[in-house]
Amino acid sequence: MKKILCIIAIALPFLSSNAQDCKAYIPYEEGTVTEITNYDKKGKSTGVVTQTVTAVEHKGNNTTFSVHQVVGDPKSKDEIIETDITFKCIDGTFYIDMSGYLDQKQMEAYEGMEVKLSMDEINIPSSYKVGEQLKDGYIRMEITGGPMPINMTVSVENRKILAEEKVTTPAGTFDCVKISQDVVTKAFVSMTISSVEWYAEGVGIVKSETHRKGKLMGYSELTKFKKP
Repeated sequence: MKKILCIIAIALPFLSSNAQDCKAYIPYEEGTVTEITNYDKKGKSTGVVTQTVTAVEHKGNNTTFSVHQVVGDPKSKDEIIETDITFKCIDGTFYIDMSGYLDQKQMEAYEGMEVKLSMDEINIPSSYKVGEQLKDGYIRMEITGGPMPINMTVSVENRKILAEEKVTTPAGTFDCVKISQDVVTKAFVSMTISSVEWYAEGVGIVKSETHRKGKLMGYSELTKFKKP
């Protein structure tokens, strides 16, 4: 069992005094468990991500959802990676923790080093229109304490609401908002991956697909959704 500890700086908008209802694309109830199964392009399972909502805190117009995430590899059942991530509702907008865009297996290589993270979070507003462009975001890593310093940035760009659709997975049928985006990783080399994600209010990601140069790389599905 391995845990990754990082220093994080997050850029969020100024909190106004006018609270608004927020549609959270994460479970609302503490103790809710979701399971996402990842598959390669041929439909073979490549890993399971289990998320448990550990706390829901309300303070004025700010609601914080704390989530404990466990990433498991079906080829090595004893080897898991645990992280804690945070989602927020502020002024009617739901903010997504950019830490989810980091490769947690790759993060193992930096164990024992100082990892400084800064991020500008992507979001989903409560009120939107199909075809609307959404805010871009990024997460930047500065790693020191190793043979040489490492800088890496993952940017989420060209985000667009494509549709509202019903999606059925092994966990059930959900009303979703469908969002497309490009994920650009810049480190020693640059790489761009296109993805489509289906989010359901009060649930989170129900389905996702990743493509590179127009070809399917893999996909994910919600395979378990259990309320306390």
